Amino acid sequence: MVAENSDTGVTGGASAPVFPARLERVFALRTMQAAWFLAMALLTRAAIFGDTNYHNDELFYFLAGHRMQDGLLPYVDVWDRKGPGLFLTYWLIAGVSRSVIAYQLSATLFAAATAYIANRIALPFAGRLGALLAATLYLFLLPLFSGSGGQAPIFYNLFIAIAALIVFSRLSVLRLGKVGWPVHLAMFSAGFAITFKQTAVFEGLFLGAVVLGQLYRGKVPLPRVARSAITLALAGAAPMLIATAFFAAAGHFAEFWHAMVTANLSKPYNPGGNAGERILALSIIASPLIVPAIVTLLLRPEPGSSRVPRALLTGWLLSALAGFFVIPNFIDHYTLPLLLPLAVTAAPALGWRLTGPIFGVFALAVIAMTGRGFQFEERSQSRRAMAELVDRINHHDPSPRVFIYQGPTYLYALTGSYPPTALIYPVHLFHAPEDNTSHLDTEEEVRKILASKPTVVIRYPDFPADHLNARTAPLVDAYVQLCKGNFRHKVIDYYGPQDVEVFTRCASTTTAPLPKR
Repeated sequence: MVAENSDTGVTGGASAPVFPARLERVFALRTMQAAWFLAMALLTRAAIFGDTNYHNDELFYFLAGHRMQDGLLPYVDVWDRKGPGLFLTYWLIAGVSRSVIAYQLSATLFAAATAYIANRIALPFAGRLGALLAATLYLFLLPLFSGSGGQAPIFYNLFIAIAALIVFSRLSVLRLGKVGWPVHLAMFSAGFAITFKQTAVFEGLFLGAVVLGQLYRGKVPLPRVARSAITLALAGAAPMLIATAFFAAAGHFAEFWHAMVTANLSKPYNPGGNAGERILALSIIASPLIVPAIVTLLLRPEPGSSRVPRALLTGWLLSALAGFFVIPNFIDHYTLPLLLPLAVTAAPALGWRLTGPIFGVFALAVIAMTGRGFQFEERSQSRRAMAELVDRINHHDPSPRVFIYQGPTYLYALTGSYPPTALIYPVHLFHAPEDNTSHLDTEEEVRKILASKPTVVIRYPDFPADHLNARTAPLVDAYVQLCKGNFRHKVIDYYGPQDVEVFTRCASTTTAPLPKR
């Protein structure tokens, strides 16, 4: 187990406070641990159930799942940079139900399972209480980073956690030269995480290096280490290779390659130029885990205590940080992958004497009182606002042809109307940094949409002009000027209330030519 590692760190055994005997017996049962984390996941996420405008990203993924169930292909018919594992997951969920509650409940189960595995990883060196508090804090912190729903890390953190649990629990076996199928399964699990978001590759590489390092440390002959490196690398690469083979066989390798590689390299990052401010703000929000994680890595063990694998935890944190910094936008949900290794690293400090548990319980109480995961009234208002918006659109046009230039993406599903383009996620059309990042010409796609004569056009009325796509915004401006009606409506997403402007009865009167190129 992990506790066998010789690295030193914070104590996890003798100095850790113990549950009252009855609670210790209760939480010694894995079924009770699983039930606890499921209950905490439901508590921190139930507020968004049924909300069709919680976060545009994940509602686009679910919309893509709908379209895939209708026979469309990601990257070809529905474009984005996210990996095939994420689209596969949303396709499967949409196959069960097209209600948003389906993906929100699925994400809740994934979050609960991830917390349970994090608790299992930390238990040998953090004690029961430290591991339980750390994994619970993981669940409470997710909503603070727009993680109450189905952002990609909510799903793929589970596969990284499974891989880490297997590798960390087999250190002594690896030193004996025994790799076996569980470690290959761990590499496959980490590789599957990479198919959700490519930045998970750094954590996969770290876990692979741990395996090879243990083999080398155990004096395993180098030829055997090399053979293991090859088979482990193949296991890790297998999920992405399978996806690549699928798109190649379908004749769409070029689109897949562009989405996975070229689009990520060509897109500008941190257009606001405020990276320092963003990092500071994210660090403050994540401090309930950052502070005890630092304490874990700094404090020395007390006599008779179990030892914390400081080198392993440091390496895992650094690999997750590499994935965070390699795409330097520093958006809130980009922090979600960091919360898993932070929770595991924080666990020993959270179980240290009385100080750790008091800090952990206090942090949980503060988050419960102030955190975004418990804003039930705001999310209820969001559900009503979206239902009212759909009613208002249908009142003006019972069979609308909708074009969302800016606004809630899921209105396409709620109105049953889709524009003739693969770029159905509005940000790809209106946001200046996204211009021509897909394999399609952004201006041509907007012209194609407008040529289809949408009867309803939705956009933000007060969006900063310097962030608008200078090639597409004038086209939309010219089109909506001749629409017969328009109204404003307030919607409420994760970031708060905002107005959308809805132009109606457009197609019958919009005959003026669009601006030329």
